[in-house]
Amino acid sequence: MGDSSTIIVGTAGKAYMGEVGSTFPTGPEEPWGADFTDLGFVTPDGLEEALEEERTQLDAWGEDAPVIDLAKKRTQTFKLVFRQTTAPLLSLYYQVSLANMVSTPAVTTGTPKKQFLSFGSGSLADTVEIALGLDVIMSGKRHRIMIARCGVSDREAIKHSADDSSNYGLTFTALAAPGGLQSVQHQITDVPLPAVTP
Repeated sequence: MGDSSTIIVGTAGKAYMGEVGSTFPTGPEEPWGADFTDLGFVTPDGLEEALEEERTQLDAWGEDAPVIDLAKKRTQTFKLVFRQTTAPLLSLYYQVSLANMVSTPAVTTGTPKKQFLSFGSGSLADTVEIALGLDVIMSGKRHRIMIARCGVSDREAIKHSADDSSNYGLTFTALAAPGGLQSVQHQITDVPLPAVTP
């Protein structure tokens, strides 16, 4: 039977980043801890989540269908477009760790000069991996996604123009989690689990 209360429309959302190994909240309505940074405004396109599997099928003599069908690899990706220009987003887009960025303070005496951030973006040796937290919000419902370890696997071109903000389109790919844990965890409110008959 149809039940419109089970429909989720992502009217709002948030993204948070932390160090790999950071402790995630224990529930979808718990606040994010101090070890996570809010990544700011996301464009109205919201979150695009994709799950791709590679499978191995084994045939047998005389059988007209595979006798074994096994998942060989599961790739989970999460795409968002961010509006703000911040050090964490620049770090993710240009694949430069925050430790390799330099902030020059503003000059307030004599001829004033603004603070500026400087970094190089040509090194393949610098790898940025993070813990990523995502909240999809609709009328009090929440779908929280927690990725223990991920990296940016695709980047959209940045367009600097008077027609829109300079946006950072990033696709994150979930990587194997530390300690053999599940790489991606989901928490979704108001979804009852049917009774399972043994």
